[in-house]
Amino acid sequence: MKILVVDGYNVINKIGDLLEIADRNLKDARDAVTKLANEYKKRDGGISEVYVVFDGQNQYRDLDIPHPKEHIFSDTGEGDRKIIETIKNMSDKGTVVVVSDDNYVRNNARVYSASLMRPIELIEK
Repeated sequence: MKILVVDGYNVINKIGDLLEIADRNLKDARDAVTKLANEYKKRDGGISEVYVVFDGQNQYRDLDIPHPKEHIFSDTGEGDRKIIETIKNMSDKGTVVVVSDDNYVRNNARVYSASLMRPIELIEK
């Protein structure tokens, strides 16, 4: 089993089209990066699960706002740690592929033998 873990805001900030969407509406940008990850999953053919991790906003945690099941939100300022935690938890289930340009995320992902992708690779394949 192969699992794709995406550093959501990192990808949004690295892909110009997503950044333009985020300037207008952040929820739409989150949905767009999730769609991009799922499209990559279809093209790749070997990925069984997709998780997109976002640095959360504590003040919105109790609001009843539906979001896609692929979205994982951290506490405010804990996004990188949540990504690493997700990689650790998923590494027991199969091969993890991490999409991020963040050096902290990339270096820590290697500890769990995760494969690494740059954000632009989501649209290049």
